[in-house]
Amino acid sequence: MAATPTRRRRFTFDRQARSFDRRAGLPPGVAQRVAAAVVELLAAARPRGAAGGGLLLELGAGTGEIGAELALRAPRYVGFDLSPAMLARFRRRRGRPRSAWLVAADGDATWPFRDRTARLIFASRAAHLLAPEPLVGEILRLADDAGALLVAGRVRRAPISLRDELRRELRRRLAARGVEARRGGASLRRLRDALVAHGGEPLPPRVVAAWEVVERPDDALAAWRAKDGLAGVALEPELRRAVLDELAAWARTRYGALAYQRTSEERYELAAIRLPARREDRR
Repeated sequence: MAATPTRRRRFTFDRQARSFDRRAGLPPGVAQRVAAAVVELLAAARPRGAAGGGLLLELGAGTGEIGAELALRAPRYVGFDLSPAMLARFRRRRGRPRSAWLVAADGDATWPFRDRTARLIFASRAAHLLAPEPLVGEILRLADDAGALLVAGRVRRAPISLRDELRRELRRRLAARGVEARRGGASLRRLRDALVAHGGEPLPPRVVAAWEVVERPDDALAAWRAKDGLAGVALEPELRRAVLDELAAWARTRYGALAYQRTSEERYELAAIRLPARREDRR
């Protein structure tokens, strides 16, 4: 029996769980700053006179790099992820409070939570991986009657980023083979536009942290070789190897050597959308 897309994605993230933080983790101190900023938004989203701080629900909680910090700060925290192996790493994090509730669930399916329970839904580098239509439906179903926030976090690179140059060349080579790469920014824009159509109000983006990185082509290529797909698309192993071998040859010509280094800036940015309160006559 052929594996379903959900099963393939779960296998991919299960396989990457042990190395995920090393390959894609944030610099020291950034997760704490992100968590503090998200909890500030949660407090600001509490309606006047409302009891408690409300539920903070994290979509794609993963290994808990940010989630463990959120759970220490938020009055009520629930995190869910498709990958049980990722959540197992989350549970082993030092300092994770016992009150944090972690659930293995597919973000592309109906989420296993009661209607109208979430004051803030947070996704760090995860929302763009999901189909926008069911995602919008679940966000609106779970949003607190008194109003809620969707907060999406992402790492943004400078225009001169070496990794982005490599990614653009990678997409060109995939397109030449008839493979359309997934574009995270476009997915997030579709999600924002759909929520705005339901009365959502985008808030100004907020840069929480910035840092310098030293990038090398061989580091980017090694990270991509460890994945089952490229540019958000599942590929057959032979095709993936061929594309990356071509990209490595291009990088040697472009940069002179795969060990070439370039310093650039990365930023962690939060983009929030305020979801409207439900009127009594709509309940």
